[in-house]
Amino acid sequence: MGLFYKVSEKDLLKIRNKIFLEKGIPSLSKNNFQKSPFPNSWYGKDDIGGYTYEMCRVTNNSYLEIVTALIVKGDKWIKIYLNIFKLQPELKSLSEMQSVDGIKFDLPPNSKTKMRLRSDDYKGPPLLYMLFLPEHKIKSFNSKRGLEKRTEELGMLIEQDLVNIDSFVNRWYELHKPNVVDWEGNKYK
Repeated sequence: MGLFYKVSEKDLLKIRNKIFLEKGIPSLSKNNFQKSPFPNSWYGKDDIGGYTYEMCRVTNNSYLEIVTALIVKGDKWIKIYLNIFKLQPELKSLSEMQSVDGIKFDLPPNSKTKMRLRSDDYKGPPLLYMLFLPEHKIKSFNSKRGLEKRTEELGMLIEQDLVNIDSFVNRWYELHKPNVVDWEGNKYK
């Protein structure tokens, strides 16, 4: 028996996916986010051995808010990104975009305003927040009980952050200005 408790990359991937399914998706749903309407967006297992979830909501001012969660194999993170667009002409419901290829929302120049939660939104020197503030990551552990504790901590943080997603939306607006685009992600003229 080794000195430290080991968990396979496959098991860590399953644990992080379970956390997002049980805590992240319900928390976003409470804030009116729903599965992305784009036919080419991911919602579950992806082609590179991890999981990707894309959820959206439209505000009554025709702003499209997109949250993307990446759970990558061989990593301890749940990476959550936020991006916001002003749609022209106005959009009343996400269902109106069901036949739209949403790939341009992920490509430059639209991707330049993408903000990673708990990473890209801090003020001040990065060293300070890296040392003292919580992250969307399974921290180190030395026992099965330690893994359970770290899993519980990450689940609570994901739930707390996504229930309070509007605070990250407000921070996004402090850092960025929404690109004005048509329904396909092209710059609106």
